[in-house]
Amino acid sequence: MASKKTVHVISGTHWDREWRFTADQSLLRLAELVDELLDILEANPDYKCFLLDGGTVVIEDYLNVRPENEQRLRDFMSAGRIETVMWYTLPEMSTVAPEALVRNLLIGKRIAAKFGGCINAGYTATSYGQISQLAQIYAGFGTRSALSYRGTNKQQVPPICKLESPDGTQIYHIRCFDEVTRTNWFFFPHYMLVLGKAPRDLSTKWNPAEWPVHMADDALYQSAFQMKNESMEFNRDPETIRKAARMLGAQAEPQMINNQLLALDMEDNAVPYQRLPEMIQAINKAQDEYLIKQSSLDEYVEACVEGLDPDTVPVHIGEMRYTLIEAGFNGLLGATHSSRINLKLLNDLAQRELINTAEPLSAMSSMLGGSYESSLLHRAWLYLLKNHAHDSICGAAIDEAHKDNPFRFRAATSIARECSRKACEQIWAKMDTQSGFQEKDVTLTFFNTLPISRKRVEHVVVDVPRPDFGAFKIEPCTGVGPIVEGFNPDDMLTFQYFDIVDQDGNKIKYEILDRENIDLEVERKLDTNAAVYDIQRNRLLIEVELPAMGYKTYAVRPRKREYNPEPKPAGERGLIASQKGVLENEHLRVQINSDGTFNILNKKTAEYSERLHYFCDDASTGNAHKHKGTLRDFTVTSLGCNSIITLIENNTLRATWKVELAMMIPDRADHAARDRSHSRVELPVEMYLTLRKDSNALEIKTVIENTAKDHRLRIMMPTGVKTDYAYADGPFDVLKRSLLWDDTKDNMEEYHPYKPMQRFVTLSDDSRGFSFISKGLGEYEVIDDSDRTLAITLMRTSRAYMRANRGVMTPAEYEQNLGQHLIGIGKLEFEYAIYPHEGDWRQAGVHLVSDDFRGPVRVLQGVPKAGELSAEQSLIQISPAESMQVSAFFWSRESKGYILRLWNAAETSVEAKIKLAADFSNAAIVSLDEERIEQNLDISGGSVAFNVPKSRIVTLLLK
Repeated sequence: MASKKTVHVISGTHWDREWRFTADQSLLRLAELVDELLDILEANPDYKCFLLDGGTVVIEDYLNVRPENEQRLRDFMSAGRIETVMWYTLPEMSTVAPEALVRNLLIGKRIAAKFGGCINAGYTATSYGQISQLAQIYAGFGTRSALSYRGTNKQQVPPICKLESPDGTQIYHIRCFDEVTRTNWFFFPHYMLVLGKAPRDLSTKWNPAEWPVHMADDALYQSAFQMKNESMEFNRDPETIRKAARMLGAQAEPQMINNQLLALDMEDNAVPYQRLPEMIQAINKAQDEYLIKQSSLDEYVEACVEGLDPDTVPVHIGEMRYTLIEAGFNGLLGATHSSRINLKLLNDLAQRELINTAEPLSAMSSMLGGSYESSLLHRAWLYLLKNHAHDSICGAAIDEAHKDNPFRFRAATSIARECSRKACEQIWAKMDTQSGFQEKDVTLTFFNTLPISRKRVEHVVVDVPRPDFGAFKIEPCTGVGPIVEGFNPDDMLTFQYFDIVDQDGNKIKYEILDRENIDLEVERKLDTNAAVYDIQRNRLLIEVELPAMGYKTYAVRPRKREYNPEPKPAGERGLIASQKGVLENEHLRVQINSDGTFNILNKKTAEYSERLHYFCDDASTGNAHKHKGTLRDFTVTSLGCNSIITLIENNTLRATWKVELAMMIPDRADHAARDRSHSRVELPVEMYLTLRKDSNALEIKTVIENTAKDHRLRIMMPTGVKTDYAYADGPFDVLKRSLLWDDTKDNMEEYHPYKPMQRFVTLSDDSRGFSFISKGLGEYEVIDDSDRTLAITLMRTSRAYMRANRGVMTPAEYEQNLGQHLIGIGKLEFEYAIYPHEGDWRQAGVHLVSDDFRGPVRVLQGVPKAGELSAEQSLIQISPAESMQVSAFFWSRESKGYILRLWNAAETSVEAKIKLAADFSNAAIVSLDEERIEQNLDISGGSVAFNVPKSRIVTLLLK
C-alpha cells in the first residue's frame, strides 16, 4: 500500500496592523488575539504552533499593550510554539528602497532572536510581485527557501522551483495558491466543518444565537458586526469530514511536492481556532488517504526538499510578475505603485535623507572621531519601516490609517536631517580651514555622500555680517552720500562685495540670485535664543567640484569695491535662457511650445525629440490595488492648451522657465462607474523647467492641486526610440522588460502595461537613449505606439476602500473618505528629470546621473579655524565607480564596525577596489545579516581589493 500523502496544516494569522483599522485601533484587537492564543497554548499542549506573520513589529505592538505577558510570550516563542517571520514589517518590495529591504530583515531578525528566533523559510506575503534579487537577499540571511503567491500562478510557476537571482544565487521557491493564496485550510475544511459553508462562500447568515453586536452611535456605527457567542464546535459527521478532506485534496494536490501537501490557515487577522488539534484528529480518523498534521512552515519546507533530486527542479530566473489566469484571490494587483502618491513622495524623501545622507555622513564623522547617533537613527528606521508594511506603503488602508503615515515619514526625515547636521558640524570642528583661507573669510564646506565625484551647480544660502556704513543717508539714484573726513566706503572690507575662492585662492564662478538684510536668531549656551545677528542673507549659485564620499571647502572672501576705468565689451554672457522659451547649455537645447510641451535637442547626438511632456487624464474608478476606467471612458490631454510661459531665473549657471496651464477635466465618474461626468473642473498645472550649466539633464518640478475624483493623471513623452524593451531600476537590479502587450485572452486578470520603477526608467536602441529620472514617482508605462511614448503616472485617485460597509456610503459619508482622491491635502510637488543620451543606461551612466540628481548635498557655513583635518578630503574611494553602486554606509552597533554595502551593476564581474582614508585594521566580506564572515580581505596601503561577480550584493565590514 502506498504511503499516505501528508497534509501540513500551518496555523497562524496574517496580521495587518494598518489596513481595515488604524495601527492604534489594531492594538486592542491584537492584544485580544494573542491573549487568547496564550491561553489556548497553555491549556492545550497538542496545539503545536501558531505563526504571527505580520513581522516582529507585532511583538512590539503586543507588548506595548500587555507588557506583563512578556515572559509568557517569550517562553512560547523560545519553545517554537509561537513563531514569527524574519521581517520587521511585510513590505511591498518594488516600492521601497533596496537597502530598506535589507534593514527590514536585519531589524526583524534581531528582534526575533531576543525571543527565540524566527522561521528560516522566507515568507513574502503580499508583495505585489516578487523582485529579481529575492533569492540573493534571502540567502544573505541564511534562508534556503521562499514562499510567495502574488506575481505567480500555477500555469507559469511550478509548485517548487529554484529561484535564481541575476548573480546566480539560488534558493528553493514554493508557491502558494491561486484560489485562496494563504488560506486553503481556512476556506475549505474550516469553512465546511466549523462554519457549515461552501468553500469560499463569503456570505454570513444572521443568527441571533451568535449574539451579533454592532456600535450604533455617530462615532462608531461604521464599524463591523462582532459575534460574541460563536460556537467552537465542528461537524463530526464522518461523511462530511471525508468530503471536506476530498475537497482540500483536490484543491491542494496539483501543487503537491514530494508527497507533501500544504494547508494554510493564515486568514487576515484570524484568531486561532482552539479545537484545531481535535479537528485534525477527527479528520485523520475518518479517512485514510491523507495524514494530516499541524506543522510549521520550516517543517513543511524540509519535508518537501528532503530526498528531492535538485537536478529535477526547474529554475526560474529573475522577477515574478505574472497575472492571474483562473478565478481566485491571487491577482498580481499591480497598480499599487501609483496609489496615494503623496505617501510615495514622502517615502522617497525620507529614504534619501536617511539612507543616502544621514547614515553615511554620520559614519564619516564617526570615522574621523565624532559620535554616531545609533539610537536616533534606529528610531528613524522604525518610523520608516512601519510605513513600509504593504498595506501602508501601497495606500490600501482606510483613510484614518493613512493620516498617520505622513507623521512617521516626517519623523524619519526630521531625525535624519538633525543627525546629518550634527555630523557635518563634527567633521567641520576637526578641520583646518585656517591655513588655506583668510581670517575674514566665511567658509562653505560641501559634503558629498555619493561614491562618485560631482561637478554641479549648487544653490546655497550664505548669511554674512551685515555691512555697516554708519547712519548716513544715500541718494537712491546716484548712490551719493555725505563726504565725511576719515571715512571712505571704498576702503572698507565688507561682504557688500565678495569673491568665492578655493583653498588655492582660485576664484569660483557664482551668481547672486538675491540678497536682503535680516535679523537671524543665534543659538548659544550663555544667552537667550532670542538674541539675533544683523545679517545680510545671500542666495547664491556656485559651481563646485566635490570629491567622492567626502567634502570640500570653499570660502566667501570679502573684498573692496573694484572699479573698471575702461569698460569694454566682454563677449556674450552665456545666459542659459533666451527669448521664445529656450533653455540651452553645452549639452541640450530645450524649446518650449505654446501649449507647454517642449522639444529637446541632444547636441552630441543631434537627436531631436518633439512635443514632450503633455498631460493625459483618463478615468480611474478602481482601488489601491487595481486601476480601472469607466465603462465609457474618454481621455483629456493638455495638447493645444493655452499656457503662460514666464522666465523666472536666468544667468550663466542656471535658468528656469515657469509654465502655467489649466486642463478642464471631468469632476468625477458616476457612482456605478459607467461614465465620466460631463461636468468639468479646472485642474491648474504649474511646471518649472530648469537647466543648469554643463548638465546633461533637464530638471522639472510640476505642481498640482487636485480638484477632481476618479481619475489618473500622467505625463506623456513621445521618445521616438525604436525599441521593444524598457530598462527599469529596481531593488539591486536594472530590469529589462518587454513593452509589448501580453495576449491574456479571457484570463481573470488582464495584462498590466504599467510597471514599477525606482530611480529611473530608460528606453534605448543601438544608438540613442531616453531616460526618466524620478524622485518618488514609481509607475511607468511605455505605450506600444510608433513613438514609444513613455507615460509616467503623477497621480491615480480611487474610491473609498476597506470600510466595513464595502464602499456603500451616503454622500456625506463619502465626502468624509476622500483621502484616496487626494483632494484637500494641498499641493503635490513632483520632481524629476529627463535625460536624452547616447547608448543604453550603462553606457550613458544613467544610474550615476540619477544619483547625482537625487542625492542631497549638505553645506555648512563656518569660519577659518585651526584643526587636524584637511579642508578637502575623500574618505572612501570606490572603483570602478561606474559599476559599484553603494546601497548603504553606516556604523553597525551589533557588529562594532562600519558596514559598506555595494552591488555590481556591470554586465560582468569586476575587480573592485576600496581606498580608505581612515586607519582600518580589519576588513571582511560578511553576509547580509552580518553573522557570517565570507571572505577576509587584506588591507594594503589603505586599500582593499576583491572580485565582485555580476549583480552581486557585497557587504563589507570595516573595523
